[in-house]
Amino acid sequence: DHFLVSATSVAISVLGSPPLPSAAAPHLQSLAETLLAVANRPNHGPDRHTRAVACECLRELELAFPLLLSDVAGHLWALAQAERTHAAQSYLLLLASVARNIVRHSLLSSPSSILSTAAPLVPFAVPHFLFSDPSPVPSPSPPSDLNLREIRRVVAFLMDRPQSLTPPAAAELASALACIAAGLEPWVPAVAALLKVQFSGLLYSYDPILSHVVLMLYCRFSDAFAGGDELGIARRLASIAKESHQPLVFRLLVLHWLLGAPQLASSLGLLAPRFYPTVFDPLALKAKKLDALAHIACSLGTLEGKREEEESKRAQVVKLFEDGLVCVSAYKWLPPWSTETLVAFRALHKFLVGVSPHDADSCDSTLRLLMESTIFNTLKTMLVNLALEHRGLVPVIAYFIDRLLGCEAHQLAGELLLQTLDEHLLPKLEVGYQLSSYFPVFEKIAQNYTVPPHGLLELLTKQMVSLAEKHGPDTELKSWSQGSKVLGVCHVTIKHHHSSRIFLPLSRLLAFTCQFFPDLEVRDTARVYLRMLLCIPGKKLRHIMGSSEQPSGVSPSASLFQVPSPRPPQDLNKKLSSISSYIHLERVVPLLVQQSWLLALPNFNTQSNGSTSFVGIQDISSSPSL
Repeated sequence: DHFLVSATSVAISVLGSPPLPSAAAPHLQSLAETLLAVANRPNHGPDRHTRAVACECLRELELAFPLLLSDVAGHLWALAQAERTHAAQSYLLLLASVARNIVRHSLLSSPSSILSTAAPLVPFAVPHFLFSDPSPVPSPSPPSDLNLREIRRVVAFLMDRPQSLTPPAAAELASALACIAAGLEPWVPAVAALLKVQFSGLLYSYDPILSHVVLMLYCRFSDAFAGGDELGIARRLASIAKESHQPLVFRLLVLHWLLGAPQLASSLGLLAPRFYPTVFDPLALKAKKLDALAHIACSLGTLEGKREEEESKRAQVVKLFEDGLVCVSAYKWLPPWSTETLVAFRALHKFLVGVSPHDADSCDSTLRLLMESTIFNTLKTMLVNLALEHRGLVPVIAYFIDRLLGCEAHQLAGELLLQTLDEHLLPKLEVGYQLSSYFPVFEKIAQNYTVPPHGLLELLTKQMVSLAEKHGPDTELKSWSQGSKVLGVCHVTIKHHHSSRIFLPLSRLLAFTCQFFPDLEVRDTARVYLRMLLCIPGKKLRHIMGSSEQPSGVSPSASLFQVPSPRPPQDLNKKLSSISSYIHLERVVPLLVQQSWLLALPNFNTQSNGSTSFVGIQDISSSPSL
């Protein structure tokens, strides 16, 4: 067996494709004759595996050198009919390969029978045309009546044998029969319908290869499948996706088939209830089912009809939104980085993008269709409610909008979503420490020039007033943290908007911060911003703000200027002696007894091992005033 496979592989690799050299004729003839001699013993039990290997080697030779075995097709048909062991599979595939090449190269028009057994099987003679320059494939010519009957007999024989083949072999046989049927269709129109009748039952098996065979025939001979057949195929595939005992790969593959075939995708609207994910479906399957629901919702949202029909379709779209996301409803209380949250917002993106795909032209009609779609209007309300009810999802919502803004085809959709949040979310927010959860959205609003910043700046002013009122001993660093975030949004606003547009509300915010905010650093930074807003022209101010951005990987700060980390000076030891001249301490309540004390300053220079310096400082006592 190994010798037969090795010899065949060497022959195919060395000889290459036709035309073959004349010197190769004896070697190819000897190899083919040996393989035919081994295969010419049907139903011989002890060597049935060897005979199957010989048939596979002959099939590879036929694929490499087309029409090599065309003269012995009658003998191969007789061998395939006589074989009763499991090696019959190899005989059938060999016969199908030879018949396919005969039809493809228009040998049916020959007056002689293609199944003639006049020439002996052994000794074998290599056809002479393999050693000459290959002629172009002739145009299809009408077959002779004799050969048409012969090939129909071969096709009928092969169609009766799929049940005795393994799934991969059945796929090979179906592929060969499809090529034969395509060549015979002009003269035998019913051959495609016969293939459909014979192989459509394979769709109800539980093997993905056999299901793929039916889909291959459906895509190639779609005219043979009526409307009811298409719906039946789509219904069967949708049922497989629901069966929990099926392997996950098969269920995912079925959904890929449904969404990838345009003819089947048009039938998904009637099967929408079958695509609702269940609670125990894996996340990968949930994501793919949500893609199918998004496809259905987009098709419903873009169809036009009577007013009553449009209202019904809008209700269906909303139902698809709500019922489809029930399976991943845990994302509302899971962390923002959870996989379920990713699946949920991926589905929202699919729902929205499906109305206006990336390959569509960004014309006014397409954008208007997107803005007027039920999906977009429903999504706006959903995002506002999610941001109000689940603050942990605000960073995910900000990233979702940022993804739309980064796409040229959907940039306008992202801007409209920001305007929706500015108009419907900001008025409903309450000032306080919990407002910091919404700063990712605030930054996106401040970055976008199409959104008026007045509402945002008024909300931030109320936030600073609230922080100043709530400041106390138990506040710790909350005032500094919240104030720094507010000034960070002010920084972004100055950078992306004209000064004339933001001057009045921003100057009020900064003036209040400079005067009343309890944190010193925040007040100083606000004073710098206010002075720059008053004294520097808008274009130059935006340039300065843009040049002071943080490098990637560094957390943003409210301060405009970055203070470098302190480094020990080289001449620290020289200055330690005069350190007392820089320190002046005065007691508010004088002591009754005058005293002196020492200030110990360690040596901060890491490169020297100097000792600690002790500087004497005398306490200045003053007599209490009467």
